Amino acid sequence: MIERVPINIMIAADYGRTTGSYGQRGIRYVHMEVGHVGQNISLQAVALNLGTVMIGAFEDKQVKEILGIKEEPLYIIPIGKI
Repeated sequence: MIERVPINIMIAADYGRTTGSYGQRGIRYVHMEVGHVGQNISLQAVALNLGTVMIGAFEDKQVKEILGIKEEPLYIIPIGKI
């Protein structure tokens, strides 16, 4: 699916930005916000008559290498026609 859709949104986190203010509880806050973002993306996709799904099962290291990022990948969200 990831290879066939016209767009993939990838959400990644730099936990240090949140844990710097909130300590270890900041990790929980990051995960809560990622869930909110994912839901909003899903709702907008439905409103545009597009299909989407939240993907969390991937190889973190490979995603980081492909995208050239150091942040932790949390979601890949493919979006396309139903």
